[in-house]
Amino acid sequence: MENNVESRSVNGGAVRSWRLWATRHRVAAALLAGLVATHVATIIGYWFQGVGLSRLDWNSANGFVYTPFGSAIEKFVIGGVFHYLDGIVFAVVFACALHPLLPWRNTQFGNLAKGLTLGTALAVVSVAFMTPYVYAPARGAEAGFLSLDLGWKYIVAVFVWHWIYGLHLALVYNPLPDDELSRG
Repeated sequence: MENNVESRSVNGGAVRSWRLWATRHRVAAALLAGLVATHVATIIGYWFQGVGLSRLDWNSANGFVYTPFGSAIEKFVIGGVFHYLDGIVFAVVFACALHPLLPWRNTQFGNLAKGLTLGTALAVVSVAFMTPYVYAPARGAEAGFLSLDLGWKYIVAVFVWHWIYGLHLALVYNPLPDDELSRG
């Protein structure tokens, strides 16, 4: 029993220390969170076919936009650079501009709600604008209104992908409430 209490205290202390660091270094925490969240979601997007959803390869999708005449590897690498930059920039915008405006308190659950809200907003933008007007045309395809022509598996995959991004963003960028910060 004592080991359990001690373990929780040590782990709780580590989480609190991380959250304190993230609160005091918001931009650095957002940069790291953006990198981690983008990477985790990107890897999981490749696995979606294993659970019956559409495989999401945002690296190549961006590559078709930025290097339409490049080789497959050029599209993947250049597209990947821009994809990761997008994820990091969205994380910094989230931390500096959106996070403080969202109504939930900076508790662990409040920060998760904020991250999932961002993920939902990005998914809506993705299926409503980016896929039909940018990604599908770059591949010579038609996505239709709200990307409906690509099927429900694609739309669900886009939402799950962005929720994974938002979840991991909030797990890493997880500042303390202002009243807890003053306590140290």
